[in-house]
Amino acid sequence: MAISESTTTVVGSPSQPATLAVRATLLTIVVFFGGSLPAYKLASESFGPATTNLVRFVLAAIMLLIVARHRLPTARRHVRQLIVIGMFGIGLMAVFMGIGVDRGSATIGSIVVGLEPIGVALAGVLLVGDAPSRRSIVALVIGFTGALVASGVFTENSGPSPIVPIVLLLGTVVTFSVYTAFVRRVGRGVDPLAVAAVTQVGALIFVIPACLFDVIDGGMLRGDSVTPKAFGAVIFLGIGSAIAYMLLCLVLSNQPSNRVAVTMFLTPLFGVLFSWLVVGEHLHVRDAVGAALVLVAVWISERAPAR
Repeated sequence: MAISESTTTVVGSPSQPATLAVRATLLTIVVFFGGSLPAYKLASESFGPATTNLVRFVLAAIMLLIVARHRLPTARRHVRQLIVIGMFGIGLMAVFMGIGVDRGSATIGSIVVGLEPIGVALAGVLLVGDAPSRRSIVALVIGFTGALVASGVFTENSGPSPIVPIVLLLGTVVTFSVYTAFVRRVGRGVDPLAVAAVTQVGALIFVIPACLFDVIDGGMLRGDSVTPKAFGAVIFLGIGSAIAYMLLCLVLSNQPSNRVAVTMFLTPLFGVLFSWLVVGEHLHVRDAVGAALVLVAVWISERAPAR
């Protein structure tokens, strides 16, 4: 399978054609990213945003260190750099996301998630040289349009938007985009599993002092007790983070950033679906229209020749 073979592929090497295994892996990644949005909302019933991420990265770091224990020596020369990438590429992003979702609205969150693939593609061009084909550019435009339609920006009057959540959520676009680019650029000669493990440790290092925000802002725990839903959401975030970022590093080892970016347009659609199933939010016609546009974008991207 292409994914297992990628463990010996150098990060930043020429991209390989997308196989069924690669497509299935990308789908698994966006399922977690989409599910993380309602998971953060459920976790906020009992945990502060930074505390949620503390538990998340403790679980993820432990899991990945165990899985990658025999491959960690490949990262020996790059440990400091990978830790910094994890701190500000994943840790800072997660804190921004937790606070932004807690303080903002679903519409704002959907719009920002729709911007993230654009950021990933641009970072790939500027920092790695992953120049997208014309079809990939068309796919990015169509996918972004679909994300905006699904968010309701064209059909809903959301009123004035709070500045702080917008700034924080836009910060997630920048941090995650830079993370994906540097994983391809910096991880040369490092096993992708080692990259995933060390960057998750870096994220954990960042969120530990970030918990001071929760201490100041009402405490690390909320309410009288930890609800089962909130506890389950945090466990999902931890286990899902380990699996998703492990797979992401494997894919980035031999696939261009723009292919990953286009697939990530599915994230807000899964977010809407899981919000309906788990949180009980309503579905709208715009969700189906946006989903159709995103699926068209993914189809166009997958038809683009490998470069």
